[in-house]
Amino acid sequence: MQHGAWAAVTRLGEAQILLPAFAAGYLWLAFMAGRRADAADDRTGRPHRDAARAWLAGLLGATFVTTASKVVFLGFGIGSQALDFTGFSGHAMVSMAVLPVLAALVGGLRGAAVGGAMAVAVLISRVELHAHSWSEALGGALLGALVSGWTLARYRRGPDARRAPWWLPLALAGWLTLLPWRAPPSRSHDLVVAMSLWISDRPQPYTRHELLAGGIHRAP
Repeated sequence: MQHGAWAAVTRLGEAQILLPAFAAGYLWLAFMAGRRADAADDRTGRPHRDAARAWLAGLLGATFVTTASKVVFLGFGIGSQALDFTGFSGHAMVSMAVLPVLAALVGGLRGAAVGGAMAVAVLISRVELHAHSWSEALGGALLGALVSGWTLARYRRGPDARRAPWWLPLALAGWLTLLPWRAPPSRSHDLVVAMSLWISDRPQPYTRHELLAGGIHRAP
């Protein structure tokens, strides 16, 4: 696959594109699915609400870990030369945390598999575009998989895992298809760099080249 195609795939992992889609799926799961189910049997509604809470808490936790891993390298030079690791891939993490769950709300377990395959494509794109090493992309995807797996385990726990209404998958499909071509590139990395320099009080961030060249020497 050529560079331009990978660049298009990798945009599916941008937070500015996936987080609004996550919000739509979360709100339906937390409120609409639970409300419809409660009218019949709370045993059906509770797993939906539990899944929504797990999804939100898991995504927040994984975002914190991913951001922290970047800050400690960019600001303090803490990484792994052997693993070529400078921080978890945010694209791989958020795509694996969000896409399988969104797809499951529409297509059940088969949908979750499709969403997972899309997230794997995002993972590969980060390596192909030289934005991350394999350790960073796989590590980010693992964090995201923990979130989506935790969420889906609760979503499937009830006797009737309700599917999203017809308009939600159409809206999400339109959003994920059209926005990557029209939205400006994400500035999240620039924000993480600025935060790292502010916390560490350094003028410049540490770089992968310094790590691999063995040029990072910290005072004891």
